[in-house]
Amino acid sequence: MTVFSFCVCVCVCFTVLADNHVNNICSTWGTQHFKTFDGDVFQFPGLCEYNLVKDCRKSENKFSVHIRREENDGNITISYVVVTISENTFTLTKTEVAENENPVTLPHYSGGVKVEESTFYIKLRATKVGIIVMWNREDAVMVEVSNTYQNQTCGLCGDYNGVPVYDEFMDNGFKMTPIEFGIKHRVHLPNDGCKDPHVEDDESKTNVSDSCKAFQIFHGDSWSSCAGLISAEAFIQACVVDMCACNNGTSDLCICSTMSEFSRQCSHAGGQPPNWRRPDFCGKQCAYNMRFEESAFPCMDTCTHQDTRLVCEDHKTDGCFCPPGTVFDDISERGCIPRSECQCKHDRIYDSGEVYRHEKTNCTCSEGKWECETFERPATCAVEEGSHFTTFDGTTYAFHGNCIYTLAKVESKVNSVSFFIVDK
Repeated sequence: MTVFSFCVCVCVCFTVLADNHVNNICSTWGTQHFKTFDGDVFQFPGLCEYNLVKDCRKSENKFSVHIRREENDGNITISYVVVTISENTFTLTKTEVAENENPVTLPHYSGGVKVEESTFYIKLRATKVGIIVMWNREDAVMVEVSNTYQNQTCGLCGDYNGVPVYDEFMDNGFKMTPIEFGIKHRVHLPNDGCKDPHVEDDESKTNVSDSCKAFQIFHGDSWSSCAGLISAEAFIQACVVDMCACNNGTSDLCICSTMSEFSRQCSHAGGQPPNWRRPDFCGKQCAYNMRFEESAFPCMDTCTHQDTRLVCEDHKTDGCFCPPGTVFDDISERGCIPRSECQCKHDRIYDSGEVYRHEKTNCTCSEGKWECETFERPATCAVEEGSHFTTFDGTTYAFHGNCIYTLAKVESKVNSVSFFIVDK
């Protein structure tokens, strides 16, 4: 790996080299990094509430997304995300989700908006509006909008006009610095004592100590599918900034966020990033026997929904997934199991092969699905000792009589047959 012994904190253009949905995505990650819809990557270390993206059509104004970062013990993360869809406001925090200040339980559906969570993400989708917001509950937020919003957005994500720099960083013909651009999109709240970063902090840092180093980690055969789709240069520079600001130059946390974002961007662009993490390097822990994958379809097959993957319309993402050849047991919560071990649920949980009997139907649990067979049981009506009767339905009774009685009779519109018994 090539070692960079310089640190230049500048706004760098991120070039998209292939046609893919990465152009519909704006994101922020780490302590201060942003990527606009048009591909600009810049740094803005503001800790106030800022407008990440907004529908700026005066006649529409269908959505807005605000974020706020906070610093705790030197660790900077996103403290909350506020998404407004029409008249409803969804507040996402690390511990709860609220709609119009009322806490909700996930998954939550309301007014065409779905909010759900996975191992690492909270995801809000408003299909009719055409927006998806994903937050990893830590440092990274991604917003995806439909093509209908081209040249119609504003905020830190830019105007989505397909042209880097213009018009995001231009003001009356003069180019703004990233910090000036960020301050422009601050959301001013009542009694908010937060302060914007100083514009002087935006100057390039060319003289740094030798301890400020970052690694060229995005090249090599393992990243080959990404190299042809996106440029790594902006992320290498972001990594340099991370290392410069890191208190411990050898800490994994200094570069994990940018590596993770580059991996996500590669996936959005249609590439297949490698599983580059190790237990001792940016590792992720999964529950049960699931495996962490850098890029996989999030629609996971389960015992009760075994064909979810076939109808999945979501983009690939990172997360915890079942190994090939298994499905997730959402009945007994046993983790990832072979489909042949899937159980069925009715009045209780049935193992594969067990039979549930009800009236004229036998249902066998087979790999999580019921296979039922309906049949007609022979019915018997009987008379014993001349006075003890058993009906077709199994009822028994005694009756004494010396007349002629109808024991059974079958009738139809075509003909009728009668059976008689004479008790002498």
